[in-house]
Amino acid sequence: MKPQVFALIEPFARVIAADAAGAFEMVGPWSDLSAAEAAQVRVAFSSGIDRFDADLLAQLSGLQEIVVFGAGQSGIDLAETTRRGIRINAAGATHAGDVAEHGVAMILALRRNLLGADSFVRSGAWASGRMPSTRRLAGSRVGIVGLGHIGRECARRLDALGCDVRWWGPNPKPDAGWPRAESLLDLAQTTQILVIAAFAHDETRHLIGQAEIDALGPDGLLVNLSRGFVVDEDALIAALRDGRLGQAALDVFETEPTPPQRWADVPNLLLSPHSAGDTVESILALRQRAVREIAAALER
Repeated sequence: MKPQVFALIEPFARVIAADAAGAFEMVGPWSDLSAAEAAQVRVAFSSGIDRFDADLLAQLSGLQEIVVFGAGQSGIDLAETTRRGIRINAAGATHAGDVAEHGVAMILALRRNLLGADSFVRSGAWASGRMPSTRRLAGSRVGIVGLGHIGRECARRLDALGCDVRWWGPNPKPDAGWPRAESLLDLAQTTQILVIAAFAHDETRHLIGQAEIDALGPDGLLVNLSRGFVVDEDALIAALRDGRLGQAALDVFETEPTPPQRWADVPNLLLSPHSAGDTVESILALRQRAVREIAAALER
């Protein structure tokens, strides 16, 4: 009998099982798993947002490790997994560079008004006048919230582009290479561009609220690469409409897919569908990693 790995999303799990060429079997709610069989599962596979809550974890009483496809773990009850000593094996470093690259691209698109420039040419407005000047990125003060894998990759790229990079997180990092702000609010008050790359969990819900958004100000740009709930979305929308925040770029949302009507009249905004880490190269690397780490977990 093949080793069994528990998952919640059947099509996603079957892709990984196929990549493994039958080395293990994916099981889940679709396979009529009995209570006794569920209790024997030692390894689970998660997208990171599917809900591994305390009730489900109680059914998986023999679980030892959860292999997460990407970096996020917002769907996993981390307090319960910590209490039970369940290992969380996430792919933080695998596609951090791809996420950071996407974030920098969004910053450049907004600061240099690339979408507006495209429209200016296509609409024929160029024949009637000159497009307004944009903002240089080099020399900008950039704050990174959370200096994990993605935060560091953002900092490296923005540093290379000539930005003055600072960061804030709850824990000092002596090897950071960039100065740490005294507080999150201090970071928002002293930067022009605020990149959110914080670890998303219950304690970071609405970490970025009205105070931080107002501190960033009418010339500021907020970029969220973490999870939607880390930023107070209602406060963000209100600030953009009122002109209290200059610009925003969002790859993540409180509800996904986000309702398009929610953003229909919100100005100075660039949106992408939680796709920052979704490159051909990163998806292949993540699939290969998932197979490798599940196999290793089954051997432990």
